[in-house]
Amino acid sequence: MSKEDLFKQLRADIDENPPNLTNISKLLEQFVDGLTKFCPSKTELNKEIRERFPKQIKPEDTLLIMQKLIFSIEQFQSPNDDKFTKKMLSDVSNNFNNESIIVFLSEFYDHTEKVYKELWEARQRLVNGENIIPPEHRKQVKGKNGVPFDMKTGL
Repeated sequence: MSKEDLFKQLRADIDENPPNLTNISKLLEQFVDGLTKFCPSKTELNKEIRERFPKQIKPEDTLLIMQKLIFSIEQFQSPNDDKFTKKMLSDVSNNFNNESIIVFLSEFYDHTEKVYKELWEARQRLVNGENIIPPEHRKQVKGKNGVPFDMKTGL
């Protein structure tokens, strides 16, 4: 099932009366599994992440679950992404309805993939003995062999 099909199905499920939360529960399970893959060797952290979320989702727990998802991903993302996750949470908190839930889940899905990719690339740079900070975020030094032309002393 493609991502678009998944979210179409989630929209249809959540619009039912009462809402069908089966697919949302499965997606949440996938999110939790994904969060535990950020640090697979940290079993204590993974246990804590799993215990954060209820086994059965009730409609009244939806906002709390979203807050816990944001809290969990913020532990792994760079500080640059904090604005984005805070905005995601405030958007859904200020306008809490079925559509905002689906938009949140879609944005969270994309954001989790992005954070995982960045983390994986940083780990690869570390394994290769490189600087873990991506080249586009490093300060550019104008000089020779990494030594700036206009170096200042501490005095």
